[in-house]
Amino acid sequence: EMADPSVVSAYRNTGCGDGYRIYIKVNNETSTISEARYTTTGCGFSLAALSMACKWLEGKTLEEAENITSDDIENLFEFPERRKNYPQTAAEAVKKAIHDYKNDTGIKPEDRISKDYALETLKKKGNLREEKLTQVVLENENLEGVDFSGSNMSHAFLVGTNLKNAVLKNVKLRGAFLNGADLENADLSGADLRWAKLSGAKLDGTILDGALYDAGTRLDPKYVHLFDRMKQQGKESYIKDEQPEEAGV
Repeated sequence: EMADPSVVSAYRNTGCGDGYRIYIKVNNETSTISEARYTTTGCGFSLAALSMACKWLEGKTLEEAENITSDDIENLFEFPERRKNYPQTAAEAVKKAIHDYKNDTGIKPEDRISKDYALETLKKKGNLREEKLTQVVLENENLEGVDFSGSNMSHAFLVGTNLKNAVLKNVKLRGAFLNGADLENADLSGADLRWAKLSGAKLDGTILDGALYDAGTRLDPKYVHLFDRMKQQGKESYIKDEQPEEAGV
């Protein structure tokens, strides 16, 4: 994450559901990009593509940046033939970030909930109940037993996070990334899990009674029976024999 970016832009790879977040700092005197960073829930190919994209961006003008191509990224790192889509989506994410900067349509400052803010609030309150934690990045954190009841954690990055025995009752987790998270014995009753990604998550003993799901909700095949405890909400039905995505791919 970046402490004082000029823009923070969110991008979702519709092909596999990976979430990207681009942070860009612009030098207003020269209209050049002085720094670029990213976070992603994606696999190693996403990491490589975004790393090269951010490396390429630094020192470029806004006009140059909005005309980035996958070739610009591959000039720094060549991708296998079957993975050419990754530099392409990284370039699209950069273009969206430049568009968001120019049109002030990126993630608003008040919605840029940082990891430091969340952890400091937890330290002060002893819980994170009823907190606004939209799009917060808490990957691989140890949050075992924490009470998040009623919080808004839409589009949060919780990949690999320890949420064992956590209380997530009625939490908004729509579009959240929980790939590889430990949710054993956690209480997610009434939670909104529409379009949430839980591939690779540990769900033994997890309470999901009344939680919302839709066609975009992803669980590993061994946990597909848990949908029977949940409530479908959305235009599309979840097909039980559909092969869910691998975690982070």
